[in-house]
Order: sequence, then structure tokens, then C-alpha cells
Amino acid sequence: MAEGGPRRLRPWLLAQLQSGRFPGLQWDDAARTALRIPWAHGGRSGARDGAGAALCRAWAEYKGRLRPGDPPDPAGWKTRLRCALARSPEFRQLPGRGRSDGPCPYRVYRVLPAREPKPPKGRQSQKEAVLSPTEPLPPTPPPESQDGTTDEENPAEAPPLEVLPLRIEVESAEPLPAADGDAALLLRLRRGPAQAWQGAVPAGEYLLSPPGRQGAPPPPLPRLVLPLGAGPGLLLSSAPRGLFLRLRPGDGPAPAPAVIRGPHAPHGPLQPGALLQPFDSQRFREELELHRAGLGPLPPHHVTLELRPPEEGEGLLLELEQAFAQRLLETLRTPPGPPATPPGQ
Repeated sequence: MAEGGPRRLRPWLLAQLQSGRFPGLQWDDAARTALRIPWAHGGRSGARDGAGAALCRAWAEYKGRLRPGDPPDPAGWKTRLRCALARSPEFRQLPGRGRSDGPCPYRVYRVLPAREPKPPKGRQSQKEAVLSPTEPLPPTPPPESQDGTTDEENPAEAPPLEVLPLRIEVESAEPLPAADGDAALLLRLRRGPAQAWQGAVPAGEYLLSPPGRQGAPPPPLPRLVLPLGAGPGLLLSSAPRGLFLRLRPGDGPAPAPAVIRGPHAPHGPLQPGALLQPFDSQRFREELELHRAGLGPLPPHHVTLELRPPEEGEGLLLELEQAFAQRLLETLRTPPGPPATPPGQ
């Protein structure tokens, strides 16, 4: 952060999580919408010298409240961080998900939409202009940059669609469970040949769409929020039978995703209301058994949505796959172990 810039809690705390410096500071859910913060109560082991105390001290140093030569004040550092979390409009404590007993107690805080500072009157930055129609949603961590910093851009030259990080964010009225089970959905964003982001969500039904309008009512399903400019909404289902897609009625023919590629459905745009099954889990298992027997090729299992058409080789693609398919394919890559030694040898 530049000298004199605002010292906000949310970006600082997410940066500490990514650094790995504080054991126990981690995501509480697979969708990465809530943080687990180590929090030992006063008088218990770790309250003065554990990871939670170290995190509170680091916050005091960051805010300029702790200087060389100051006496240790673990209780005061903890109070400062607790008050900062309570005052911040970007965090909300979830008391029922914390743990106060045991060797590693912690609190859980929901990470709420980021609040952008208002620019001076009569001026508006490129980032503010792009964000103004929508409210940023509970974040998943952006892909790490090579040097851990954010590059400054000239607002007059920055292309609007690239101002926001390339990632999929999760909006849900209730916390999502862990992304476990055969039908858990794995997602990857690719820009050209490079992977920009990856994540996972549990099996279920989702609305896959760009950010909603500010003030619009929340959707009835959890929303997987695509980058700006990605096109109309799709209903997406990951179930034991496979992956299903449907264009929401009233959204019109899909200009984007312009192309849907899947191993078990025709390629092309979706028509409103039409249900498409681009991946059939049972067919994949049968095709994989044929491959194991040497009777067929290795079956494909990815479903790819073209979110933005290629421009000079830098199109934006969303790749979907079910967790069981990846697991079965990994067993093919695992070399067999050495043969067992007969008894007596």
C-alpha cells in the first residue's frame, strides 16, 4: 500500500491469509465466503503468544498503534482488531460457526461486499465507473500475481472489461457446504491458453450470470457471478447424472456463451428454455471402461463455455468438470505398484 493510502481491514486481512504467516487464519468454507480467524480467549493457552495474538499485533503495527519500544499489550491489540471487525461493513461475525473450546479456538466472519471509496466530486476513476452499476459480491481470492503487487494503470488506457480480476464469485443467501462428493463442480477460467482462476462448489443448482443490477432482489438460487461482459444468465446443475444447462426464459438467444462444447451434446448456442446435458456421467463411465479395455480412446469430460469470443487469441473460457471424472482419470495416470513377492522368497 502506498504511503498515505487508506489502511483498510479487508484487503489487509485477505493478504495475511494468502501469506500463510498465521496458522489457523483460513477460509471456513469451500466457496470462500467466510474467514476463520484464530481467537483464544483471555487466560487460555495461546491468548498472549499464539497465532491469534500475533495477528492482532500485526494489525496494531499496520495501523501505526505499535511502535518500537512500546510495552507488550496483547489484550489491547486484540481489542483493536475485534473493534475493527465489528465496525467494518465488510465483515459480519457468524457466532454459530466459531469454536471457543479445544486447542485451536477461532471465530468465523462472513466476508461481505467490498466498499469502494467515493472519488472526489466531479471525478470518477475507471474502476469506479465500471463498478457503479453493480455491487461486488463475496470474494474468492484472486489469482496471485508474480510479484504480489497490483500494477497501476492509466485510467484513460485501461480496458473496462479487464479492471476487475478474472474470477468467479459466489453469491448465496446461506453458506454453501464443502465441495465434496462425486458431483462437486470444479471450475476454471482461462484467458487464451493461460488459466486465470480455479475453484470448486458443491453439487446443486446455480445461476451462472454476470453481476446483477444494484438493488435487484437476490436470485432464488446461489449465483456464480461471471466477469463483466460475459453475457446472459444460464441455469447450471451438477447432479449425479451429469451436468445440465438451460438458458433462462426471456433472456433471448445466447450471444454469450456463444459456444458450448461438451462431450455428450451438440455444440452451439442455447435456445431459451431448452435443456442441454453436455456431460452424461454414466456415458463417461462406460466410455472409460472401454478405454481401460483397449477398445476406445480416452473419453473427454470437460464442458467449456465461451464467455467472450477470441480476440487475437485471448478469448475467455469457462471450463466445468465433475469431481469424480477427474478422480477416475487420475487413477489411470497412477503407475501400478511393484508386484508382490511370493511367500518364502
